[in-house]
Amino acid sequence: MPASTRQRRLPRAPLAALLGLLGLLLLAPRSAGAYGGEEFPCPPSLEKRVEFWIRIFSQVSGTERVLHDSRYPWIIYETFSVPDMTQDQIKARIEARKEYYKGLLERLAVKDPAQYDAEETRVAALFADSEELAPFTRAKERVRSQPGVKEAMQVGIQRAGRYRDWIAARLDSLGVPVEVSYLPHLESSFHPAARSKVGAVGLWQFTADTGRRFMRVEEDLDERLDPWIATDAAAQYLKNARATLDSWPLAIISYNHGVSGIGRAVASLGTTDIARIIHEYDGPSFGFASQNFYPEFLAVVEIGANPAQYFGSIECEPRILFDEFALPQYAKVGALADAFGLTRNELAAFNPALGQSYLQDTRPVPRSFRLKLPYQRCADLGTAFASIPEDERSNDKPRPKGYKVRRGDTLALIAKKHRVSIDTIRKMNNIGPKGVIRTGQVLVLPDAAHPAR
Repeated sequence: MPASTRQRRLPRAPLAALLGLLGLLLLAPRSAGAYGGEEFPCPPSLEKRVEFWIRIFSQVSGTERVLHDSRYPWIIYETFSVPDMTQDQIKARIEARKEYYKGLLERLAVKDPAQYDAEETRVAALFADSEELAPFTRAKERVRSQPGVKEAMQVGIQRAGRYRDWIAARLDSLGVPVEVSYLPHLESSFHPAARSKVGAVGLWQFTADTGRRFMRVEEDLDERLDPWIATDAAAQYLKNARATLDSWPLAIISYNHGVSGIGRAVASLGTTDIARIIHEYDGPSFGFASQNFYPEFLAVVEIGANPAQYFGSIECEPRILFDEFALPQYAKVGALADAFGLTRNELAAFNPALGQSYLQDTRPVPRSFRLKLPYQRCADLGTAFASIPEDERSNDKPRPKGYKVRRGDTLALIAKKHRVSIDTIRKMNNIGPKGVIRTGQVLVLPDAAHPAR
């Protein structure tokens, strides 16, 4: 960061005081019960927290950073812009501003209020309602930076038009509150191919282990990537969590912290009160993300249900309409595309669970797979499937062609031997970046490769 930038201080009164007042006005809580509903209540003690996240999602740009208190997020020190900065420059800017406020809070802890300057008076006023002992000393360890996501939220609302009405209706039919249809805003911004750093995948961001409990996550078929199948899985997960925890709000937090983790919180405090758990539970892994997951959820429900209020007129993408056909036999994508009058790309777009080995006809699509097809593109799906030549469909699972892993093999050696890339092998066999291969495992390879005996 340039020295001139590092030395720059915040503007002082009266401008600083005016900016602080404006921030408080933007976060002024509504009347009790303004957020949430019968199944997802918002206790008064959570309203300021919800307001903070509404601000982050709808008012703060991705090129801005908010410095705030991590325990009481609505205590905001400043919002500053970081346009055209590298990641290193942004990090340096954030650290410099954090150090500035830590120093200021240290002064407040020992200084006579009568001696405060205008900037110290502004920051001290942020803690006027604090009931903590030595609030400034504690707060200096809690200065946190939060990026805005206004643009991402806006794009997510537009993208949600493809899926949300279907998801809401499906959840309602499965006995899950329709408010849950807004949860993908937190998980993926309604991006069906989203992947997290920890390996969570899809619109609903299932990890592989959790996903396998509710859908197929195997070899090169990953139903986490199918928004509609994953919706059923999310509904089942949340219904199970609700049955265990006896609370929809706690079921929502469990989506971030796990059912067993929230169960420990309930046992520790002897309550299912959502506000008490958020404010009082101090489990070792119950950090900022878990504490704020339910308030964030209430914030996206509020914004998602009233997008025009926060973003003005938004034109959402059109809903994806489709027919569904349960395959009575195994058949390859090429034969299916021909039978239903589609291109391979069209069939792939409607069936994102199918990986490259299926799309390249190395594997046949499994019997009973619920194939999705463009709505009313084909008048009689059964007749269309029956048009596939008998030798191109089968009742039994064909034995896959490929390479049987031997002792000492590595992906690099196999890729070099068969003249394919490691990345291709990984994609065709659903092997993650940290995934390993096992002796005896059969790896599917592209047709152009030459499998060994």
